Amino acid sequence: MSGVYDEIDFIADTNMNNTKPANAAAANLPRSSPGAPRVSIVEIAARSGVSPATVSRALNNPGLVQPRTRDAILEMCAALGYRPNASARTLRTQRSQALGIVLPTLDNPVFAECLQGMATATSAQGYSIMPVTTQYEQHAETEAIEQLVASGVDGLILVVSDTASSVALSRLRTHGTPYVLVYNRDDAHPCVSVAGHSAMQEIVEGLLERGHRDIAMVYGRLSASDRAQQRYAGFTEAMARAGITPAALIEVPFVETAIQDITLALQRRRRPTALVCSNDLIAIRAIRAAHECGFSVPDDLTVTGFDGIALVQDLAPRLSTVAQPNAQMGAAAARWLIESLARSTAPHANDSLTLPHQVRWAESSARAPDSR
Repeated sequence: MSGVYDEIDFIADTNMNNTKPANAAAANLPRSSPGAPRVSIVEIAARSGVSPATVSRALNNPGLVQPRTRDAILEMCAALGYRPNASARTLRTQRSQALGIVLPTLDNPVFAECLQGMATATSAQGYSIMPVTTQYEQHAETEAIEQLVASGVDGLILVVSDTASSVALSRLRTHGTPYVLVYNRDDAHPCVSVAGHSAMQEIVEGLLERGHRDIAMVYGRLSASDRAQQRYAGFTEAMARAGITPAALIEVPFVETAIQDITLALQRRRRPTALVCSNDLIAIRAIRAAHECGFSVPDDLTVTGFDGIALVQDLAPRLSTVAQPNAQMGAAAARWLIESLARSTAPHANDSLTLPHQVRWAESSARAPDSR
């Protein structure tokens, strides 16, 4: 029998020594030391109380195994300090066990948090990741997917600037490469996202309830982000529903000049009492711009963000924002793609996931000055 399973034997992984198994059988096992002999899949099966075929499916096609059984097998593997032999598995399955990740940037913590979620989920399933950043440039997105597909990744998780005009997505479909979009929200593609449009409406409605009428939106390049476009649509619709004309929009196309651009807007004769920012990083710069103008946030000016990055909870004042479950979004996208690969299918747009968001009102928002 060992000849059948030799190709997916286990080898020691000394980086897993901090793993704490949850099931009692795994908890009582001694850990392997570096250089220990290989343990066959037959032994893993015997210790887990299942057949070798079940262990094989749990490792190679996890979607075919009941979650409780799969988790028990993975805990046993972790307790022993072993992982699948990736090289042997690649030869057998003709898969690289690697996923390509295409993100706009890692300078924005929202994408770093998402990437961490992907890394955790893929590692648990025996996959590696190959991340690439594009700086919000569509030509760079296309180059990235061409390089990743050529390198033999099994599938891709990506964020594109604009799904409607994306050449990268057209290339992926031409190649037949399975993929999942994160943050993008488009009925024609498999996506993991939040309802940014309605989330922005919630923010505006909350400001209106606090007496604000002079509300301006601050955004980066709308052409570079369909997420910003959807948030902008939610903003304008909420204002129109209230019968209010928004204050002049404030565009900050470059991070380097964002504080300067916002400062100029705040020095107008009729300045807004609230700034609705399309992401948290812009909101942080808006707070700085208010300070440089001599305004207090939130006494003179309310500022809100969007993303819910961990950093904003450490600001003074703490930022009011729409919190997205960034790490969970990355993890959900990775699990969905891996489970689809295990079934030899591609993720389908009809199965797209909308994760819950949360509007967090904090110290950067207050009632409008003239309504107190």
